[in-house]
Amino acid sequence: MNSSPVAEVPAFHTLWTAPSRARGVAYEFTPWEVVTAVLSVRSWQRFHGPVRLYTDDAGAHQLDRLGLLDLYADVSTDLDDVTPYDVDPVVYYTGGKLVALAAERAPVAMLDLDLFLLSSVDTTCADFVFAHVERATGDIYPPLERLPGTDRVAGTPPDLAANTALAVFNNERHRAAFTTAARTFMRGNADPAGCAPVALPAFCEQRLVLCEAERLGLSYAPVTPAVWDPGERAWSGDTRRAPFHHTWIRKRLLARDPLRQARYVRRLVTEVARNWPADLDRLTALASLAPAVAEVRSRGPVSGP
Repeated sequence: MNSSPVAEVPAFHTLWTAPSRARGVAYEFTPWEVVTAVLSVRSWQRFHGPVRLYTDDAGAHQLDRLGLLDLYADVSTDLDDVTPYDVDPVVYYTGGKLVALAAERAPVAMLDLDLFLLSSVDTTCADFVFAHVERATGDIYPPLERLPGTDRVAGTPPDLAANTALAVFNNERHRAAFTTAARTFMRGNADPAGCAPVALPAFCEQRLVLCEAERLGLSYAPVTPAVWDPGERAWSGDTRRAPFHHTWIRKRLLARDPLRQARYVRRLVTEVARNWPADLDRLTALASLAPAVAEVRSRGPVSGP
């Protein structure tokens, strides 16, 4: 895979445990989430620069217990200050990302914990660069007139959405305008009014960001040409050219298939062994990952793409 032009852009991860706690569930990392978090930080460090973490006290404790906290250049627990009225944690379960983004300045990359790079990304090809296009269809993206809170939005979003598992904000006006608009949209707006519960956060995070880019006359571009159709749950276009790996839609399959889980964890651990073998010691300290690490190590050194 050919690498894109390399530019140093700091990135941040967000681990907000309030959505789990609001449902009465303790936040826990799955084994594959531990490994993708390591790969996400290490790959961004290799290709583009440092990664910071925005979390809360519970999230920081969890990552410290897993031996992952020292991966980050800086750790903030300011997400403890988010109130349910400002960002309802049940409805806007990804809202912590937008609060974190509001504390940053461009250029900056917003990076999901379950996405890691396979090569560098052309982070400078547009004012706003995002993972891939999603068709604005289906229950996830209902017609705007059905969605509560759209009267708060200045402008009309294009008929597509931006998957922001990887989102690079190169323009400070865009970052500031989007986070202001997103927080205005979320504040006290937690009733989906008959829409699918995911519709509110999906609009706020993945359509409003393009609306603000267009309102400001800024350019935007996906990293990969592949397009996801959430209504059909299918891809179109070239899915082989992505310079990243994203667990994303695999999560539902992994949750109910132990054999698939085991294979996937071995695949991820092999990626660590190939590129960051020193981090195998970090993983083998965890009982849930020690068998996979031992199996990968028993095969000898890992090389090649």
